[in-house]
Amino acid sequence: MARTRAKDYDEKRAFIREQAVQLFAEQGFANSSITQLAECCGASKAWLYHYFTSKEAILFEIFDEHTQRLVKAVREVQGLGLAPEAQFQEFLQRFLRIYEAAQTTHLVLLYDLNRLGPEQHEVIASREREVVNELATMLDALRPDLLERQPELRKPLAMTLMGMINWTFTWLRKEGPVSHEQFAELAGQVFLHGITGLDHTARGASS
Repeated sequence: MARTRAKDYDEKRAFIREQAVQLFAEQGFANSSITQLAECCGASKAWLYHYFTSKEAILFEIFDEHTQRLVKAVREVQGLGLAPEAQFQEFLQRFLRIYEAAQTTHLVLLYDLNRLGPEQHEVIASREREVVNELATMLDALRPDLLERQPELRKPLAMTLMGMINWTFTWLRKEGPVSHEQFAELAGQVFLHGITGLDHTARGASS
C-alpha cells in the first residue's frame, strides 16, 4: 500500500528548496553535500530523501519552479493587450520583481545550470529560449521598421536587454539608493532612448 502524503508535504519540499538554494549560492552546488543540506534543514538525510531522491533532483526543481515563473510572467504580459512601449516596461517591472525576490535562485541558475543532466538541462534551457523569443516579439512591435529589414538583430537586441537585467543580483540591493522598480524604469529608458532620455528617470531614482 502506497504511503499517504502528509498535508504539509509540498510545504516541506518548498522549505528544502529554500535551504538548498541558500547553501548552493554560498558555496556552490558541487561543494554542497546532502549531509550539509540536512543540517541546514535541522533534519536527517533519511528525512531529506523522503522528499527528494538526490541533490540533483533538488537543483532541477529549484530551476524548474523559477523558470516556470519567468515564462508565466512574460506570457501574462503578452496577453494584456498593452501598447508596445507599455508592454515592454511591464515586462521589465515584472521580471525585476521576480529577480528581487529570488536573487540567490538567479545566482545559482547562472552558475550551476550545467550541473543538470542533458534532458533536464534542455527543459530549463528551452524555457530560457522562450523568454528571449517572447521578448524579441515585443521588440518587433517597438521597431517593426528596423526588425523587418534586419531580422538578424532580434536575438542580439533581446540578449542585450537580458544582459542588462540578469546580473543585477551582483549589485542591486533592496536597501540601496535605487529600487528594483526604479531600475526597471531606468533600464527601459536606456534601452529605448539612450542616456539622453534619462533626465526624468534619474530625478525619480534620487527622490
